[in-house]
Amino acid sequence: MNNKEIVLTPSSLSYLCSHCLYMKQNYNLQNNSISAGITGTLDGIEKNFFLGDSNKIDESLKPGQVIDPLNEYFYSKVLYDNKERPFRLMGKGDAIIKFDDGSCGIIDYKTSKFKKKNSKDYTFNDSKLKHKVDEYDPQLHSYFLLYSNLETNIEFLKERYKKRYPRSIDPAKINAGAEKNLEKIKQISISDKPSLFGLVFVYPEEELPVGKINLEKGFSVPFSYKFEKVKIDIDNYLDKITKLIDMLSLKEPPNPPENCGCNLYKYFYDKNRLKST
Repeated sequence: MNNKEIVLTPSSLSYLCSHCLYMKQNYNLQNNSISAGITGTLDGIEKNFFLGDSNKIDESLKPGQVIDPLNEYFYSKVLYDNKERPFRLMGKGDAIIKFDDGSCGIIDYKTSKFKKKNSKDYTFNDSKLKHKVDEYDPQLHSYFLLYSNLETNIEFLKERYKKRYPRSIDPAKINAGAEKNLEKIKQISISDKPSLFGLVFVYPEEELPVGKINLEKGFSVPFSYKFEKVKIDIDNYLDKITKLIDMLSLKEPPNPPENCGCNLYKYFYDKNRLKST
């Protein structure tokens, strides 16, 4: 593997394609997607709705406050896998819970059709949905390790600011930007005592008949939601990270899988040409 710092994103661990991750980490090649602006708007509405009392998410939760991790990318300190190899986590989560007893929780919102149409209950015993819960498991663990180990080194934060704003050469502005970032980190930093990981599945319940839609006044769609706990298992997560870094350390990338949506590698990948670059 090239001598690059390993930086992993929580989402890449949930939507894992070993080939794409290898190419990104070792060759800085990736297939960038374009997200729809409306998605970010809906995410913001969801986050704002659940802020505050943790009982908004589920009445069974113990007292605590749901806070917004500021919709901004943050970096963890250097962490280590089971073979003592260093890596960092970088990402932005949906929600953090600071419980009154000093412990913390990590929540992620998932807006999709995770239940059958016109059904009153979310089908959490359904094998397809269970697969989704398992798929998001490493994402939640990553967010916990990220927000409980946020990088506070001011020199590191200055470097990140300069990379984010490459035209900024004013030392005073760079220092101010790093200090502002440090203040944000203090707001969202959590304890190393996780007591809850969970997913909130949000579902659009109805479609209004065309005749009842008034485009001038707008229209609303009711949403239901269901909270589902995810098992906390840090040891198992670190096992996954260790195997992942094993893969990233291979001399050659894994072959592109058939089910990967990255057409760049599916149709244009040439291993021999890669070796010669």
